[in-house]
Amino acid sequence: MIQKVTLSPVSVKKQAAKSNGITMPTRSQNVNFEGVKTQASKLASAYQALNGIKTAKTVNFAGTKELSDFEKSIITPKEIRIPNLLDITENVDLPLKKMPEGFEKFNAAGLNVTKETEGTRDKITVSNDRGHVIFIGRVEQGLNKKPIVTYKQGKFMPEVTIKDSSLDGKVIKMFAGSELIGDGFEFKMPGSYETLLDGSSRDISFTGRTVITTLNKEPRTINAVDSYIASGLQKEAIRGDYADVVEANDPTIVIPAGGFGERFFNITREDENKPSAKLPTDDRYRIIGTTLNLAASAGILTGEDTDDVKYLSQNHEIEEGDGVYYASKYKTDGGAISEGLRRDIIPNDRDTIILNADIFTNADISRAYNALKTLPNAALVIPYYPVNPQRAKSFGLLGIEQDENGNLQIKEFLEKPKYTSDAPMPNDFVTPGDYDKAMREYNRVQSAVDPKDENKFLANPGLYFLSKEAQKVLIAQGILTPNETGLGANTMPKIVQLANEGKLLDKNGNKMKVYTVPLEAKGGKPAVWDDIGTAEAYLKLIKDVANEVRLHGTTSDNKYYGLPEFVLQDFANNTDLETGVVFDSQRARQAVAEFAQKYELNTMRGNMFVVGK
Repeated sequence: MIQKVTLSPVSVKKQAAKSNGITMPTRSQNVNFEGVKTQASKLASAYQALNGIKTAKTVNFAGTKELSDFEKSIITPKEIRIPNLLDITENVDLPLKKMPEGFEKFNAAGLNVTKETEGTRDKITVSNDRGHVIFIGRVEQGLNKKPIVTYKQGKFMPEVTIKDSSLDGKVIKMFAGSELIGDGFEFKMPGSYETLLDGSSRDISFTGRTVITTLNKEPRTINAVDSYIASGLQKEAIRGDYADVVEANDPTIVIPAGGFGERFFNITREDENKPSAKLPTDDRYRIIGTTLNLAASAGILTGEDTDDVKYLSQNHEIEEGDGVYYASKYKTDGGAISEGLRRDIIPNDRDTIILNADIFTNADISRAYNALKTLPNAALVIPYYPVNPQRAKSFGLLGIEQDENGNLQIKEFLEKPKYTSDAPMPNDFVTPGDYDKAMREYNRVQSAVDPKDENKFLANPGLYFLSKEAQKVLIAQGILTPNETGLGANTMPKIVQLANEGKLLDKNGNKMKVYTVPLEAKGGKPAVWDDIGTAEAYLKLIKDVANEVRLHGTTSDNKYYGLPEFVLQDFANNTDLETGVVFDSQRARQAVAEFAQKYELNTMRGNMFVVGK
């Protein structure tokens, strides 16, 4: 029996110093920009400050069809880059405006940088055109020894990175709610951070955008998988409750790893995509390792010669052959998977389990698969994860209805609803019909309330269990087509719709159904699940794991029990819960110790990540 895991589509290409208790500003501040008389002079000052060029140039962005080489050295389609904030000599004021074709993503929130004098110190303030302060730096005038502070502003995030020779190739990433104070300088990212070591929940508030676009790199994904396979970690996986059911039916696990990592650039850097990005462990276990561990726990990856890993490449940056198959270029996950099923690269005579590549969970997927095999006429099972009303606005929700047996059938997908627990108010609307439309959305969302907890909603965690009977029908009817826009956005909602319209029939003419069940860990405990979509989610997750290890070790009392023990231990060892700083390795800790000694660091705390090659 050959077990199969298909990745589709593969995308390419010393201790830290203790903290002083300094209270961070939590409100936006307005910044007054003086001395700039015209829009042309504002832009000229920006270019001159960023490049040290004495002869400034101007550009009418709204009317420009193409940027010159000079302008492209400062502005890219995704961001504006300031190589060193501490070298700024003039104010920069780039408000939000329409950009030329191909550059629409640039500067979504504007960019303002000012330099002024406070006593014997220079004060550099970065804000957006709405007055929200992103960064404040104070540096003693004439200070010779100082780190390099780089800044990037793009569609998704502001990024502040501290570089210095003492960091041995590592860099310090600052996020909202962090501060770094040394001899002669202070760097702050406004926001809030609470250090809680008493076992209560950690409340971390990030303000502003914290993410940016990056590109894919297929070889990195393959290297990450190969490292996991070669490590033998799959043999250490905790066996799922229904792993025997999985083994008996031999389903295919498909792992879409084709995202562009748009919200994870701060962590991945330019040389990686998100699935291959480094967790604060050694190179054996990267982000995609969590998903591979789910497959191992379910009995699909065993570490034996029967393991069969295929790659469905949509960017064609790896050589076809020997387990690598080319799909049509630039298709979405849903399209590439549909093509794989049609061509029998993904076997269409077996059940298919689709697992996201960028999640962190201790779920026992064998339990959801067992539901697929035991619920009446099940075509599709999508586990649900309960979330609070505020968080529900960021997820696709599952609208449900209980059948006569008490099973939860999915009736519709509700994508990122605006109204959850708070009904819209009539006086918030001026356009006729808008209030009625909002109320219809609100009422639909109530079908996604958790039947076990009326204060929670049923979120779609992106794990799909599709029966072989259903996929054969979908292929035969031309429903699973490569033109679909995506799994969660199009393919799965269409399956739900067809089932509820009674148009999804098995070979005997019986109506197939779609169900949801709780996402559970081994033993039926509620699973812990996180979408590692942003730097914010990533850091909160690591700190929460570290706190769980501090409280419960790696025993079954730890809510993350089910993940590899060394992963939990490494997260704890590479996190300073007192200061909030996360390190990507022990070498990063040592590098910060050198940095702290060089600059007589007395404060390093909040939402910071020390990362590098």
